[in-house]
Amino acid sequence: MDLGNMGAVEKTAVFESLAQVVKAMANGRRLELIELLAQGEHSVETLARMSDTGVTTVSGHLQTLKQAGLVSTRRERTTIYYRLAGDDVAELFLAAKSVGLRRYPDLRQTLVAYMEQADAGRTTPSIDPSAVTSAMTVVDVRPREEFDAGHFPGSVSIPLAELPDRYREIPAGTEVVVYCRGEFCRLAREAARWLGDQGIDAKAMDEGVVEWRVSKEVDLGIAK
Repeated sequence: MDLGNMGAVEKTAVFESLAQVVKAMANGRRLELIELLAQGEHSVETLARMSDTGVTTVSGHLQTLKQAGLVSTRRERTTIYYRLAGDDVAELFLAAKSVGLRRYPDLRQTLVAYMEQADAGRTTPSIDPSAVTSAMTVVDVRPREEFDAGHFPGSVSIPLAELPDRYREIPAGTEVVVYCRGEFCRLAREAARWLGDQGIDAKAMDEGVVEWRVSKEVDLGIAK
């Protein structure tokens, strides 16, 4: 092999190419979209509704993620659906989150403050996923479309907004576990606190769909 004729490529060019991938994620809205897409594939319109963001803005962020190879698409008639390009993208998101929580105090403090708003001055009971048993009733409090895209095996869908009208569907006398999207999602804590006010023994799961997606122990039924 004649290495002399391969053309000069500076090492900085390699790192600059890597930087394009990192830059694609270096935006709060795009990180939120990655978290939402870890639940399963969705259209631009659905992602806009889930993130409470304009369709045009979401579309622009998705194009940036697609150019960096982090999301892929498929077309069904006139609708384009987006999904993560692979579980490694979810792993990258979780790795960034883990490092941030360990190394960046501002992130930890912001997350604690955000979660405490759901506690209303009280400590919400929580449970590790490994402690969940088949005797417990597991409730998914995300919007139904997210549940349909992928969910914890054996869980039932009661979106948080529907909980006041449907909580009586939960079998009486059972220990209840509620979960949502992931560590940055407080829907489960809000639901557990509300159910506790109704006299129901409810705990919020420490993890959610994002963490389980990269776990080989839980099959969420999410298309890869």
